[in-house]
Amino acid sequence: MTEKTAKYIEFVAPYTFEAREIHRPAIGEDDLLLKISLCGVDGSELHMFRGELQWVNDMAPLIFGDEIVGTVEEIGDRARRQRKLEVGDRVALEAKWPCNQCSSCLRRQYYLCDVHGIISGYGATTSKSPPFLWGGYSTHAFVPKQALVYKIPDTLHDSTALIGCSVLANGIRWVEESGVGDGDHVLIVGPGPQGLACALVALSLGAKVSMVGLRDDASRLELAMKFGVHNTFYVLPDGPEGLAARVLQEAGQADVVIDLAGVQDAKLLGFAVVRKMGTFVNVALPFPSAQSMNWLDLLAREIRILSYASHPYTVEAGLAMAEKLLEKGIDIGSWITHIYPLGQAQIALEAAAYQTEERPIKVALNPQH
Repeated sequence: MTEKTAKYIEFVAPYTFEAREIHRPAIGEDDLLLKISLCGVDGSELHMFRGELQWVNDMAPLIFGDEIVGTVEEIGDRARRQRKLEVGDRVALEAKWPCNQCSSCLRRQYYLCDVHGIISGYGATTSKSPPFLWGGYSTHAFVPKQALVYKIPDTLHDSTALIGCSVLANGIRWVEESGVGDGDHVLIVGPGPQGLACALVALSLGAKVSMVGLRDDASRLELAMKFGVHNTFYVLPDGPEGLAARVLQEAGQADVVIDLAGVQDAKLLGFAVVRKMGTFVNVALPFPSAQSMNWLDLLAREIRILSYASHPYTVEAGLAMAEKLLEKGIDIGSWITHIYPLGQAQIALEAAAYQTEERPIKVALNPQH
């Protein structure tokens, strides 16, 4: 009888992936084994691959990938009863899970869990730790008792569920908790998948939405206009001051600015157009990590700055909204324009970060190919 194995791509050092194959782990009464059908590829993972995040280097080896959907391949009896799942069911995994005891988890933010910390969950656990399958760049993922698992509605394809369970779940939390309401003007800097998701959520709340992008983002901005974004602006040689003047002239001041670009110019733009007592939402991975601000100006205008890490407790809302959007003819799964086999993980990373001639909206891996 042929031994059942799992294959994965392991980050072992900056700029170095290695292909691995191991025996699949034994599944206990409380566990399940997921056969991964799609894993989202994030541009931030390119920074991890390049060694720009020291905590990732220190944790190596590890398997990237925290946006995961797949099919239950094996499941323990107790897990089957408690999770109400069967072999063959399609599910989405959440990257982190709560300890339900620390102050962060009791405040409903288990992505900042004091017990598990940042070095835990999918895409953030060393693959030295048994049973090793802790990331989406793999044919399979091990799912312990404490992991958060969500059954995918039959109406959603895997691609739609993948966007709903992570990207859209992020957008729901970031937009709703920033206080966006009917009639507000929301400026979104960065029209990637996350920016598009924030736009959809803001529009659903009755906001007027403007979006800023590069010339290379033309297809993304066109897509945003199709589903209701009111104004789009290109970054031109006139710098953040000139761009701010164009935004103010054509769209007016913003009640809420959401920075998804992470660069200094995005913050200069956002602070220039946000109104007095407005809100600046900081969610992008910043490069460089230290950036200057005019704190006196922010104080004088009472600008509120909010920072959010991921999407605790909004995965179900993301899947539900994906269903509603589908009923309206908007399939967010179509944002996944490029799917690569597992062996082309590095190419997928480069494409997601616009390092190739390709200009994808969202990149994913199909680990079964």
